[in-house]
Amino acid sequence: MPAAVTVAASSSARSLAFVAQLELVLAGAVLLALAGLLLVREVRRWRTRHRPHSPEVRARAVMGELCPNGWQAHVTLYSSATAAPAGAPRGAGTLVAIDWSELADDGGEPPPVRRVWAPTIADALAAMVADRHTDEVLERIERSAGTDDDPWDAL
Repeated sequence: MPAAVTVAASSSARSLAFVAQLELVLAGAVLLALAGLLLVREVRRWRTRHRPHSPEVRARAVMGELCPNGWQAHVTLYSSATAAPAGAPRGAGTLVAIDWSELADDGGEPPPVRRVWAPTIADALAAMVADRHTDEVLERIERSAGTDDDPWDAL
C-alpha cells in the first residue's frame, strides 16, 4: 500500500508542476503583449513628432525634381506687415518672404531671383513650389509653341 500512495503523490506533484508552468507561460504571454502595445504606442508618438512629410521636406523634394540644376532659397520672417519692406502685402499678423532662384546651367545665364509672400513658412514653401511649377508649365508650352503640335498637348 505504501507504493500506491507514492504514485498518487507523484502524479499530483506533476500536475501541480504543469499548472505552475502553464501559469508562468500565460503570465509571460500577457507581459509580452503589453510590451508590444507599449512599443506600438511609442513608435506612433515618435512618428507624429518626426513626420518625414513636413512642408520643408515636400518642398525640397518637389523643387529638386523641378530644378534639375539645383535651387537656392532665403527665408525672411517679419514680425508684422508694417515691419515688411515696401511692396509687401499688407495684412494682420506675421509675414514670411522666400527669395528663391534656380541655379544656372553650365555657361547659361542665371535665372532671376523670385519672391513669394505668405503668412506662414509652410504656406510660403507651398507658394514657392507653385511658382516653380507654373514656370515649368510655361516652359513646356513655349517649347511646344515652336513645333507644329498642339500646345495643349504639352500640358
